Amino acid sequence: MNALVVVAAGSGRRMGGPVPKQYLDLQGKAVIIHTLEKFYRYDPEIKIVVVLAKDHLKFWKKISSSSEAALGCEVVTGGENRYDSVRKGLQLIPNGCIVGIHDAVRPLVSQETIGRCYRAAHDSGSGIPVLEMEDSVRMITAGGSENLERASLRRVQTPQVFRSDLIRSAYDQDFPSSVTDDASVYESLHGKLTLVAGNPENIKITKASDLDLASLII
Repeated sequence: MNALVVVAAGSGRRMGGPVPKQYLDLQGKAVIIHTLEKFYRYDPEIKIVVVLAKDHLKFWKKISSSSEAALGCEVVTGGENRYDSVRKGLQLIPNGCIVGIHDAVRPLVSQETIGRCYRAAHDSGSGIPVLEMEDSVRMITAGGSENLERASLRRVQTPQVFRSDLIRSAYDQDFPSSVTDDASVYESLHGKLTLVAGNPENIKITKASDLDLASLII
């Protein structure tokens, strides 16, 4: 059985405005609805848990009343930080699943990327979508900066997909609230990750310009 935890509890302060970015209109639908539809297209039987901020329930109720994709989801309110929110979502996922954890504001993930992640997690325990670095990269140091070898670096996307028992046991650990990457949580307990190819269009919408770009891509 496939499952998914959609993390939608972020405040979206960088976007600004009264409506959180996951509920903004993108070509006639809320951003999060585009995201949900991508996963239902991959597996119509997938179990989806959406983790919301408590004060976002009014936005969710407004969009879910007219969306078949939203009506099929189970909803839980998030915790004080992303780590706690993911852990709460995972508590509603049955044992024996392959479960993805995905940002609500990544509505352009491709079917191919989703498939690669879920197949890798089924075979090895984890499937993490990444992209090669195209730009030169420098790390700031006490003495200035130094060049990093970009061939050995990757940009990480979501969905990050795991066997449910393995990722749940990793999230049972005490972990710093600064953690923003599920792969790091998994790696801290279970070790090696399986990396797969992501898709460049799978951007995370954090700024108004990202929303404009997503609209153009669609």
